[in-house]
Amino acid sequence: MNIYSDRIAHLRKLMEQEGIDVYYIPMSDCHNSEYVGDHFRCIEFISGFSGSAGHVVVTKDEAWLFADGRYYIQAAHQLEGSGIQLMKWGQPDVPDPDTFLQIQAKGKVIGFDGNVVNTNFAKRISKTAKNVKFQRDLVGEIWTDRPEQTFTDIWHMPVEYCGETTESKLARIRAELSKAEIPCENYAYLLASLDDIAWTFNIRANDVPNNPVAYAYAIIQPDAAKVFSHGDGYGPNWYKGCTPDGEATESLPIALAEKFRDKILTRVIKGFTDYTPKWEDIADDFCILMDMNCVGYSVWRFFTDRRIQVVHIDDPSTKMKGVKNETEIRCLKDAMKRDSAVVIKLMHWVKSHAGKIHLDEMSIDEYLLQKRSEDPLFMEPSFDTIAAYKENGAMMHYEATAQTAKSIQAEGMLLVDSGGQYKDGTTDITRTFILGPITDEEKKAFTLTAVSMLRLLNAKFIDGCRGENLDIMAREPMWQVGWDYKCGTGHGVGHVLNVHEGPHNIRYRIGVNGPSAVLKEGMVVTDEPGVYREGQYGVRTENELLVVPFMETEDGKFLQFENLTFIPIDLDGIDTAYLTEEDKKLLNNYHEAVYETMAPYLEDELKVWLKEYTRPV
Repeated sequence: MNIYSDRIAHLRKLMEQEGIDVYYIPMSDCHNSEYVGDHFRCIEFISGFSGSAGHVVVTKDEAWLFADGRYYIQAAHQLEGSGIQLMKWGQPDVPDPDTFLQIQAKGKVIGFDGNVVNTNFAKRISKTAKNVKFQRDLVGEIWTDRPEQTFTDIWHMPVEYCGETTESKLARIRAELSKAEIPCENYAYLLASLDDIAWTFNIRANDVPNNPVAYAYAIIQPDAAKVFSHGDGYGPNWYKGCTPDGEATESLPIALAEKFRDKILTRVIKGFTDYTPKWEDIADDFCILMDMNCVGYSVWRFFTDRRIQVVHIDDPSTKMKGVKNETEIRCLKDAMKRDSAVVIKLMHWVKSHAGKIHLDEMSIDEYLLQKRSEDPLFMEPSFDTIAAYKENGAMMHYEATAQTAKSIQAEGMLLVDSGGQYKDGTTDITRTFILGPITDEEKKAFTLTAVSMLRLLNAKFIDGCRGENLDIMAREPMWQVGWDYKCGTGHGVGHVLNVHEGPHNIRYRIGVNGPSAVLKEGMVVTDEPGVYREGQYGVRTENELLVVPFMETEDGKFLQFENLTFIPIDLDGIDTAYLTEEDKKLLNNYHEAVYETMAPYLEDELKVWLKEYTRPV
């Protein structure tokens, strides 16, 4: 028995008292966020698994953790001794969590915390159940030292960085809502997605580590918009006053409230459902619009239990924010160049000092944070740095700690995946550095990864393609030798927002909610193939790309990618035997662009070094 098996046993006692046969625990918060604050890390508390995505299912006799390909190795280690079985989600013989839960709950009572399970998922997993119990957070009742939910100051995103006012964004959202098939004349649109709220209202905060968002809800109506944020009086700058109808408001800072003036009212997050009885009296022909993939089941039940009609609608803001405007693109390009300079300095530093001074995986994180912090626009990392040496590189989302940090020597490969949140952009960059002798297989893996990244970077495609159509551009060099990587190839990136952002991505598998969005001019997406061998090594090379026009012909409009990342691919790992003549040309052209772009950002010594590491092959 370990602490996690003890906690599972405690959970089963509560399940028995409540008459629950199957209990479901997600890695989520009340807004279906991908990355969550410590308060919501219930899966880590109950199982020990610390990844960013997962599902735990507990019955009277068994328990399972579903983890995707990014976490197979990590999860297997962290579940040891817990009695929880690892379900490698995405493998051919493993059902998806929806199907598995429906099978387990058939004719039984299923339980979950309705605040953190989104409505559509809850409805799917409950449709075979005898009964649903969603009112109690059983894990929270066990978790006696649970961290408090974090609330931080909210600040306004200036238009010189975001490029569009809130009033303009609201007008576009209302225009989209007017096109939707809404079965009632009067409506209120409930927006729960934290990054969509931040984008729509041009606000940022630090309620979720590495994600500059505030815990909030928003309600958008044809003639009004209301932000329901926290308002418990955090400091002297908090706005305290009344809305025109006399209800007390205590939420956004004075400066932000002045930005909104009378056009956007603010209220406290805890009271947004208290506003609904007034909506019931507006008209018989009234409904609530919401994206049921983001809104918690408890909120949906709050409305439906009061006979308020609820209509699903995909959040219009999600597609809007996925397409960056000219200002966002300009700012992001500036941020990416400054951040590329930081990673070039890291590459030079670690290759020069490995084996000569004490270095470990934590040293890499510290170096990056120090260098990024010298930028006056830097706020925080965009995710926890992955600095993984040798076999640790096989764990795609490995995170070193002071207790586990591996010492770095002048041999093998070091994978570093990191990024920054700057006031003008969000970055995400991965490079694998060669620190000394590596095996022939490692060189092959390194070279094919570089080839895969470059081929996708240079793809041309017709307008209307989705990421599912382009994924093979990156995987084909791997598939030619019978290799694959158990994750997607790329994801959207927010603008001073979440480092993972929809609605587009690059992967060959179609998700449970259907295909990803069509790739449009102005979208930013990562390109990050890799090779991962458990217990041996890991390689990943990642650039950020911008979708831009290519040409128009009688056959249609064609698009291509513009590179945003300017960091060398370590030539010490390239085996030219695996490069075609075209691949050599792509690599040389890329390195020529790296040197021309980055030389002005570097001191003379680094310019000389960069020239050597961008030489033609």
